[in-house]
Amino acid sequence: MKSAPIFDRAVEMIQDRLDLISVSHRLTSGNLANATTPRYVAKELAFQKTLQESMQDQQVKLTTSRSAHIALEGSVVAAAGAEVRDEGPVNVEQEMMKLVRNNVDYQFMVAMLNKKFAMLKNAVTEGTA
Repeated sequence: MKSAPIFDRAVEMIQDRLDLISVSHRLTSGNLANATTPRYVAKELAFQKTLQESMQDQQVKLTTSRSAHIALEGSVVAAAGAEVRDEGPVNVEQEMMKLVRNNVDYQFMVAMLNKKFAMLKNAVTEGTA
């Protein structure tokens, strides 16, 4: 009989989503920081396109788009395969909305993770009182 792991796939999926939120936050923050920079082009994760491609191929393809990029080594998270797309001039209101949406997503994922750990703690301590 195979023993069940303490952490199921849900914890790993939450971690992957938090990683994606972090990447999105860095891109959006960079866009806002460069909003007044002449000829700066806003960057955005092309997540939907990458997701559709990975679902067709059943794996995420990792590529570098510039020679200055560092080759990926070790473990790869889902966000690493996401394509960064140039969006044109920075729209500050739109970027602020992305930050708000990102913050809500982050708070939700952390709440889910806390609930998962609370359930594990309850399972471990149940009956020991």
